[in-house]
Amino acid sequence: MPKTLKSGERIMVLKVKEFCEREKRNEAPIIPLRCVQARVAAITGISEKTVSKEGKEAASTSKKVTTPRKSGLRRKTHELDDFERCAIRHKIHEFYSVRKELPSLAKLLHEMRKEINYKGSRTTLWRIIKGMGFYFKKCKSKRKVLMETYDIVAWRHRYLEELRNNRLGTQRPVVYLDETYIHATYCAGKCWQSETEEGVLSSDSKGPRWIIVHAGGTMGFISNAQLIFRSQSKSADYHDEMNKVNFNKWLKEKLIPNLHTSTVHCGYG
Repeated sequence: MPKTLKSGERIMVLKVKEFCEREKRNEAPIIPLRCVQARVAAITGISEKTVSKEGKEAASTSKKVTTPRKSGLRRKTHELDDFERCAIRHKIHEFYSVRKELPSLAKLLHEMRKEINYKGSRTTLWRIIKGMGFYFKKCKSKRKVLMETYDIVAWRHRYLEELRNNRLGTQRPVVYLDETYIHATYCAGKCWQSETEEGVLSSDSKGPRWIIVHAGGTMGFISNAQLIFRSQSKSADYHDEMNKVNFNKWLKEKLIPNLHTSTVHCGYG
């Protein structure tokens, strides 16, 4: 396979070919053969002085021929210490959780120059953020990333504070509660298959959906607190039927009457 030449090499080949064709037409050397330096200069289109210089350098060294590097100074990469990297990470988190904004590179660059006197470029900041484990990719579903309001954050704070006081004080048992659902004809979504083995065939109809509500803790499930009922809704979200009215009814009729008198702390899973 022929070698692919660079533009400079192609120009040199064409000059040598043109010189040789001229000598062929002339049927005699254009420049005497004894004048080696002059002939090389004429063939390649380079000055005799440069040819002489290259010849001396080639004779004085046995190293591989390389292109000399430019003498200009390299651009220094902006380095950050652990404190500054932590500040960038905290700022990204602040944009999401406090400001409720998308932290673009332009915004982060402005904030970092103001807060930690960042001197690097936008491209360098991008490399630093990637090196910290961040990737600019498709956003996840709202079910996976929860952007919370201030009242939800305050409720969680009060809840954690109450748990902490209970652990340091009376240490009364904590009860957690949650709800879920299951279809009557549940089938696995994936299985091992081949051209000759079909595996498990899923049903077109999953059957009726049953909603399950229960509570418990380190003591196990609360006796007689389980609630199971058949869903009547066609909605994909089963929470439509486990609403405020049904939830409060379950609390008053099933859970609270069966709690021990010393159990006052409840957590919602």
